[in-house]
Amino acid sequence: MIVGYLFVSYSRWDRRDNPILDRLLVDLRTAGVGLWLVPDDLPPGIDWQEAKPQGLENADGLLYLFGRSLAKTSQIASELRVARDLGIPITVVVVTERAALLLPEHAAEFEGLPIFSMLGDYDGAVKDLIAALPRTVKPNGNRGAVQPAAPPKSRGYVFISYAEEDSAFVDTLRTFLAEKGYGYWDFQASDRNFHTQLFLELEEVIKNATATLSVLSPDWKKSTWTAKEYIFSEEVGTPVFLLMSREMGPTLVTAGVPYIDFTRDEALGFSRLDRELARKGLI
Repeated sequence: MIVGYLFVSYSRWDRRDNPILDRLLVDLRTAGVGLWLVPDDLPPGIDWQEAKPQGLENADGLLYLFGRSLAKTSQIASELRVARDLGIPITVVVVTERAALLLPEHAAEFEGLPIFSMLGDYDGAVKDLIAALPRTVKPNGNRGAVQPAAPPKSRGYVFISYAEEDSAFVDTLRTFLAEKGYGYWDFQASDRNFHTQLFLELEEVIKNATATLSVLSPDWKKSTWTAKEYIFSEEVGTPVFLLMSREMGPTLVTAGVPYIDFTRDEALGFSRLDRELARKGLI
């Protein structure tokens, strides 16, 4: 029998700062509950922006892990609205003390939804949570189909920052990332959220990325966006790799920062990028 799955909405920052999130995910999977979340359950090389809407549309329910950062993330909050529109069951799980204090502010948003807190009797709360989940996401559930082989999991996604004039190099970069099991997000190839301002969307994408790959060139230097994306990545702690695709000369914003040179030997550049990503524990 196939077990359906819950689409998991969460903030990367809550997950990083609160071990209880990963503990809960492990405990639910151990109990046989089907889960689907980005980037853990993406096949290698898949664009996460394209995969998320389909993942939510095909889900048997939404597991909304309500933490401090999630409470302030409009893009993830939109998943709650989509789930309501789809008519799938929604379960809210409070995972941080700050989120518990914010519950009254979200009373209208969560009206009529079951809410569980992991802050007190954790084991008892997990047991109650599993009992309340849709039957089809548990081992005794039945969707009337054969369980497919689990796809290989993605290693996360990277944000590609580049000028349009460097699209040819970026095509090769995408191929490299797919071979290494990375999803990616870039302005041209990925689905956009046209219901929010671009700079807000980019902030969320960069914050949740495993790394930012800045493709340097004379056009990168002239772009009104790419330098800002580099600086913002540094500010929020997203690792940045500078990839020199075309010589651009000295540049103040990246002065003194090492880069990977692709201008003389592209194959050698990708080999070095592979090593650097591995050294950072990203591959």
